[in-house]
Amino acid sequence: MAFKSFLSSEDWQQARALITPPLMKPDGNVRQVFYFSNDNFSAWLGQKLEEKIKSFPDWRKTHPIALGSWARGELCPKSDIDMLFCGDEEVVLRLIESLQEQGFKLRYRMPKDPQDWTVNVEVYDVLALLKAKPWTSEAAQRLYEQQKKIWNQKRIFRHEALKTVKSERKERAQRFDSITNYLEPHLKFGPGGLRDLEQGLQIYQLFAEKFMNPGHALDVLHYYRHFFLSIRQKLHSEGQGDVLSGSTQFDIATWMGFSGQKEFMRELERGLSRVHFFSDWIVDVAGSSESDLRKAEQMTLRQPADLYQALKKNPRLLVQKKVRESLDGVFPENPKGSDAHKRKVILEDLLDVKTADATLVSVFRSRMIDKLVPEIQRLVGYVQHDQYHRFTADSHIMQACREVKRIYKKPLELGPLQVFHKKLKPIDWKIISWTCLYHDLAKGLGAGELHGDLGTQFVERDFRKFKLPKAFMEEVRWMVAYHLELSQAAFRKNPRDPRLWQELKEKGVQGARLYRLALFTAIDIRATNPEAWNEWKAKLLKDLVLSLESQKAQDYFELHTLLRKKKIQFPTSSIEELSPVLIENLGAAKVAGDLENVLKRKQTKPAVFKTKRNDIWVRFYSEKDRPGLLTEYVHLLFSLGLGVRHAAIHTLSSFGVYDWFHLSTQKEAKHIQTLLEKSDLALRPLPSIQFESIELVSATDEEWVLIFKGLDQSGLLAKASSSLSELGMSIQSARVHTWGRKVEDVFVLKALPEESVTEVLKILNEKLITSRI
Repeated sequence: MAFKSFLSSEDWQQARALITPPLMKPDGNVRQVFYFSNDNFSAWLGQKLEEKIKSFPDWRKTHPIALGSWARGELCPKSDIDMLFCGDEEVVLRLIESLQEQGFKLRYRMPKDPQDWTVNVEVYDVLALLKAKPWTSEAAQRLYEQQKKIWNQKRIFRHEALKTVKSERKERAQRFDSITNYLEPHLKFGPGGLRDLEQGLQIYQLFAEKFMNPGHALDVLHYYRHFFLSIRQKLHSEGQGDVLSGSTQFDIATWMGFSGQKEFMRELERGLSRVHFFSDWIVDVAGSSESDLRKAEQMTLRQPADLYQALKKNPRLLVQKKVRESLDGVFPENPKGSDAHKRKVILEDLLDVKTADATLVSVFRSRMIDKLVPEIQRLVGYVQHDQYHRFTADSHIMQACREVKRIYKKPLELGPLQVFHKKLKPIDWKIISWTCLYHDLAKGLGAGELHGDLGTQFVERDFRKFKLPKAFMEEVRWMVAYHLELSQAAFRKNPRDPRLWQELKEKGVQGARLYRLALFTAIDIRATNPEAWNEWKAKLLKDLVLSLESQKAQDYFELHTLLRKKKIQFPTSSIEELSPVLIENLGAAKVAGDLENVLKRKQTKPAVFKTKRNDIWVRFYSEKDRPGLLTEYVHLLFSLGLGVRHAAIHTLSSFGVYDWFHLSTQKEAKHIQTLLEKSDLALRPLPSIQFESIELVSATDEEWVLIFKGLDQSGLLAKASSSLSELGMSIQSARVHTWGRKVEDVFVLKALPEESVTEVLKILNEKLITSRI
């Protein structure tokens, strides 16, 4: 702290007593600045500084002049102490050396040219001279002469100052464009902070003659100057800096008389927004021509459309300020039915993806949006303190509406998702745009993710008043209700899980809705926190969309639908366990029909099916599983001379064994059905089969996965399953794949004790692996 080196513990005790909370809870609508203690505390700190410097015997010869926060009455415990000395240089250096020896840090300068203190001086240092406080009469006289020179050259100097201020504000806006900027505001350098505020007042002082009726803007700046300084002084006295951290917000809220952190932060953020607007407006006025100022002042704004067209034609702060002043007079307090139509017309144009981004920003910054969508007023300054949401809720909505326009014009910014951009029609972009405006309007009204459901009520209420088409209202209402679904599915769940597919389908996530929701999800993330959007998330979203569009997913959806129509009570979990190869090859209709026959006990014996591609499949069913059952099935097929190209082996809970085999045969389906129904069929002995390799894919406490690889040969599957059965292994499921002349049989086995894995593999290798020389 700047004052730590010379304030005693008793001084600090007195300092903390001087930093008192406001007399009343701060309210931006009531601007009595005497509520705050910051002036008294700043004066007390200044007095302590004076006592310290005046303890130096020859201090008068230095002719000191206080600058910066000291001169402005804005001292805080961590403020920089700025001074200018226009006296004897040797005495000044002795004073500085004495202070430094005592650990006192002082930023000082002496005029390079005693006749012109602006030589080799930055613009901000020149501005500081206009509010400097001299300590001696001679210093006062010299300062007065310099101030007079500055004012005499004001017209030249002030344009340089304006240019510098604009440049600094732009640089600072980029530097402080971070999460800290909003969730944990920087009271000095952040948007709407004390630096913006002071610059606004300085520029006004230089260009005062350009302003007509600036009273309200100046009142706002002066009020929040006291509000922000009180917080800053309190933070500094507690050893904090200029960033209002999340943990500190609760204590400051209580100290200032607020009911809680959210109420306090809402008022603070509202103040930062106001200061940012009015200080920007002052800078804009200062840089405007007399013609521009006159045009803005003479605008006739009688209807909502007048306000909107004025902003659309010229979205500058000059016009925003004029619109802001006209809102209450143009928009009635108790609107009629015709007023809803006027709002609708404006919103339709505002949300059109081709309407300029500057127009949308001007509608929000002028607060016209509060009249068009009144619920947004509740969200001004609403902070979601989770280190993920960057913006306040109202700013997030604005950012989302802006992102639609950006992505529409620059689809490449979507990364992998850009492939879905062309799938959207004009009506889809319109639905997305309105969704951006309404998706978070219910934030803060319900717990957690309920705001989507609550937000649909605003959609239904307003769209009925707007007399928008019912079908359009339903699509926006659906989007608002489910706007978080794809982000949760893509980033928290398995995009290839059939259970997820069915869950999303039952909520309506398909067709055009799927593409709309995918792009809106990207928009929402980018508008929440641009740093949270990346190529990886784009790829996950794309994978989910493609997965939902895949033939595998469509087959599952069709099977679900058919079973529902047939009123078959087949467990959803069992459907999800069915092999995709089975449904893909036989089709959902055949599988659904077979399940109907099995469940109604019409056909539990082996059944043979012929596909459209003339492939032959045979199904075996057993209500209960038992050791060696799979071996019996494949041994039977081997004995009938039927080769197996693929197999889908299932042991389904609450259903039973449901095994399918894709046969390699020239026999007709009817003939195979007849052979399978023979009860006196003699089984052929299994041949001596050898595999190329047997590998352990994975082993857990619940299951082992083994893969048998070898050349395609008769009896391969039968030999593998019989060998496993002989070792006492319980086969949970199996997948058989034939690739040309190669076969891979994958078995999922019920796990035995861990130490058995090595032993089982050893036996299988000794018994079934091709010997090598």
